[in-house]
Amino acid sequence: MVNITESIFELASDQGVEFHLSTEVDRIVVEDKEVKGLIVEDQFIEYDMVVSNMDVVPTYRMLLADQKAPEHILAQERSSSALIFYWGIKEEFPNLDLHNIFFSKNYKEEFDCIFDKQTIHEDPTVYVNITSKEIPEDAPEGCENWFVMINVPCNNGQDWDQLIKECKKAVLSKLSRLLKKDIEPLIQTEQILDPRTIESKTYSYKGALYGASSNDKMAAFLRHPNFSKHIPNLFFCGGSVHPGGGIPLCMLSAKIVSDLID
Repeated sequence: MVNITESIFELASDQGVEFHLSTEVDRIVVEDKEVKGLIVEDQFIEYDMVVSNMDVVPTYRMLLADQKAPEHILAQERSSSALIFYWGIKEEFPNLDLHNIFFSKNYKEEFDCIFDKQTIHEDPTVYVNITSKEIPEDAPEGCENWFVMINVPCNNGQDWDQLIKECKKAVLSKLSRLLKKDIEPLIQTEQILDPRTIESKTYSYKGALYGASSNDKMAAFLRHPNFSKHIPNLFFCGGSVHPGGGIPLCMLSAKIVSDLID
C-alpha cells in the first residue's frame, strides 16, 4: 500500500507540487466566507483554495474553530478502530502467506462487543500480514515481520492498557494453538498501535479508522460532503467524508475533489 503513496508523491513532484513535510497547520484562515490561506507555524501563507484530508472533526474543531460547524454530522457515531501488534518473529512459517486471517468462532458476537459493549471480544478475529513473504529484505534472514491487527472499538475512554494486555494474551494463545508453535518466545521486537496512538499520530477522531460508522446503505450520503456549503473554495477528502473509509474510497474522494476543482 505504501507504493500508492510513493507513486502519488513522485507524480505530484514531477508536476511541480511543493511538499512541506512534518509541518503542522495551525489554522485555515477564512474571511468574508472565503478561504484566504493557512497559518503554518505562526506564519500566514496565502492560497486560492484549501483541501483538507484531515479527519473532518478535528478539521472543524482545530483548524476552523472560528467557523460554524455541522454539528449533526460531527456527532455521528464513529467507526471501529484497530489494535495492531508489530512483531519481529525469529522464525519462518512456510504455512503462512502474505495475508492470513484467523476468524473468531462467533463473528457476530465479536462485533456486538465492539459496537455495543465498546470492548474487545475474548476470541477476536486476527489478521496477520507478513510482507517479507513478498519482499524478503523486509525481515532478516530466517525471520518474518508480522503485522497483527485486531478489530476494536474507537477510543471512548476504555482502559486500553488492560484491554491490550488481555487481548495480546488471547491473540498469542490463539495463534500458538492454530500454528502449533509457542509464538511469544519468538517475538524479538514489538511495537503497538492502539486507538489512542492512532488518534495522536493521525488526528483521526477517537482513533476511528473509517470516520463515521457506516451502519446502513445510505451512510455514504450522510457523511460530510467533499465541499463546504458555506465556503466555496474549501474542500474535503479522505476517509471521514464522502464516500467513505478505506483506501479505494479515500482515493475516490480525492478524485471527486479534483473534478470539483476543475
